[in-house]
Amino acid sequence: MIHSIVQPLNTISIPYFKGEVSMLPFDLSDLSSLPTQFRETAEQMIKNLPNKIGMAFLTVHGKFVKKAKTLRRGAPHIDGNYMPQVSSWGNEGGNGGWKVGENGAKLSSQEHTLSYDNVNGGMLIASNYSACKGWAGKFEGKAKEGGDCSHLNLNEGFMLDANKVYYGNSQFIHESLPLDKDIFRVLFRITLPIEHTPIFND
Repeated sequence: MIHSIVQPLNTISIPYFKGEVSMLPFDLSDLSSLPTQFRETAEQMIKNLPNKIGMAFLTVHGKFVKKAKTLRRGAPHIDGNYMPQVSSWGNEGGNGGWKVGENGAKLSSQEHTLSYDNVNGGMLIASNYSACKGWAGKFEGKAKEGGDCSHLNLNEGFMLDANKVYYGNSQFIHESLPLDKDIFRVLFRITLPIEHTPIFND
């Protein structure tokens, strides 16, 4: 069973950024280690996060995307939990990561369970353009390799609004959609600590 939970938080302004930085570690209680250009946005993203404890990881991706192409990973999936002790970004061939099936490191069955079947962890995500679909609810089945959820019987889902911060648990199902026009899209994501206990409003 996958329990996908997501909650909209505040609306922010997404700054222009060209390029991609992946999994920059920082302390949720002290953003001073983040590059200056990302600090204000990260501060606004965690503003309404109920639990600001532990080491989180910032990913920023900005790119001009042609119509019908995606900025990020397509097909429904969950990010699960990032485990730096298992794999790190930027390893062999520049294809690091924890997502199996995306040239990431292979996870053992125990590591897969810790990453994808864990109720703790989660993420914050925001983009300057609405091109991400999400799902909320309980869905029969489990995430496959790399958090793949395309085999699940999902409901209609919903679109994530531009410039809005969404707080999702580690099993929040989402996918990047093909763009409906040529546009420069920027995405900010904060991967929360694996020890983070998600707190959602009723």
